[in-house]
Amino acid sequence: MKQPEPNPIKALQGRIAGVKVSSDGSPSGGNTKVVIRGVGTLNNTDPLYVIDGMPTKSGMHELNPNDIETIQVLKDASSASIYGSRASNGVIIITTKKGKAGKMRINFGAYTAFLIIQEN
Repeated sequence: MKQPEPNPIKALQGRIAGVKVSSDGSPSGGNTKVVIRGVGTLNNTDPLYVIDGMPTKSGMHELNPNDIETIQVLKDASSASIYGSRASNGVIIITTKKGKAGKMRINFGAYTAFLIIQEN
C-alpha cells in the first residue's frame, strides 16, 4: 500500500529473501517473471497462485493492488504437501479485501507518468 505500483508482483521485488522478480521494463508490467525455487528440469519457474482459496496459474497482473489485503509466499517443500505437485515452484497466496459493515467509504487513487524529451 505504501509503494505506488500498478503491478502487485513488481511491488514484491526486493522485499522477500530468495524470491527473484524480474520485468521486461514495459510500463504496464505485463511480463513480470517470479522465480521462487529456481529453474526446474522443464524450465518452468511459474509459481502456483492461490487467490482467495482458488488455485490458478494465470498470475496476478490482472488484480488491482488496492484490492489485495495480504500476500504470502510459500517457498519450502511443505507447500507441496498442501498443494501437491503444482506447488513445486513455490506458492503465492493472495487474500483480497472483503466488504465490511458500516458506512460506505470510497478510495480513489491515480498513477501518472511524464516523459520529457530534451533536444540539444
